Amino acid sequence: MTKPRINIHISREAERLLDKAAGPGVTKTSLVDAAIKQLLAPKDDKSETAALVRRLDRMTRQMERLADDGAAQTETLALYVLYYLCITPPLPENSRAGAEALGRQRFEHFIGQVGDRLMGKERYVDSLLAHMGLEETSAPKATTPLEAVQ
Repeated sequence: MTKPRINIHISREAERLLDKAAGPGVTKTSLVDAAIKQLLAPKDDKSETAALVRRLDRMTRQMERLADDGAAQTETLALYVLYYLCITPPLPENSRAGAEALGRQRFEHFIGQVGDRLMGKERYVDSLLAHMGLEETSAPKATTPLEAVQ
């Protein structure tokens, strides 16, 4: 069976590109045929463009999750600072040394908990968002900061 034959007129620029691309073992016919197929053939899901779109979608979801995490952390910190500054009375001079020692001990425990969570053991934000119904999680139930200190 013979291939259909067509006569076409192309621009000078297209002709220069064809001349550049055509080399040993490559014909202008095969180049034009491949270009037409790539341009006009229906795209399947395995194409590079579809793969790129899927990757961009995944990256968008990851960025949205990071934004949600950042917003939750910012709000948590802001509410804690507000609560601490509004509710906690100043300590008398004679109680400050003991309170500072206990505070340093609790802070060391807190830093250890943060380090564990950053090393990937579990994320309190995941369990918090799951509790609020904003995210599904299969992570084990995290302890609250108050439970960890006591």
